Amino acid sequence: MRIGILGGTGRMGKGLAKAWAKHGHEILLGSRFPDKAREVAEQIASETGGKVYGTNLQTAAQEGEVVILSLPYRDCANWLKRLSEELRGKIIVDITNPFGAVTEGKTSGVEENAKALEVPANWVAAFKTNFWTTLDEPTNKDGIQRDCFYCGDDFNSKKVVAELISQVGFRPVDCGPLKAARILDLMVLLMIDLDRLFNGKGKCSWKLLD
Repeated sequence: MRIGILGGTGRMGKGLAKAWAKHGHEILLGSRFPDKAREVAEQIASETGGKVYGTNLQTAAQEGEVVILSLPYRDCANWLKRLSEELRGKIIVDITNPFGAVTEGKTSGVEENAKALEVPANWVAAFKTNFWTTLDEPTNKDGIQRDCFYCGDDFNSKKVVAELISQVGFRPVDCGPLKAARILDLMVLLMIDLDRLFNGKGKCSWKLLD
């Protein structure tokens, strides 16, 4: 699969690129600074032996079969409008967090991003409740597999994303329709506070137990 990562030189983007490159996916790191993206891509390709390429945001959006939205939330609306035709009909995995930029509990970052795009797409929210530091440590020090909560309205798109989550090493947990992201957005803030309180050093994770 060809995966375009918008904001691919960030910490989350790089971590996901490494994980998926190891599974044979072709990764396009899209950046506002293509030269930097190419440098990062070469490094990841060297480490993983995978197919990783650096490019601009437009190319990553256009050529990605699945597109990961990993830009700073404040920049998303502008870029989504500019890339609307490239993203039309795509599976878009929104990993961004609004951090108070939306009305809490009434909407979510991904819902607002979907509105900003203004064309049909299959949105899935995922990796919002996972620190970037855990991407290469899918199990904790006690050997417990970390969970990745995700949500969306299209069954087939969620199935694709669930497989990508599994390839990172996390257990995918389906939280239902896209509006469940309203809760996930708030869980991020609580996770950060708890991690600081218990000196988790960016390694804390939510875990669903039965």
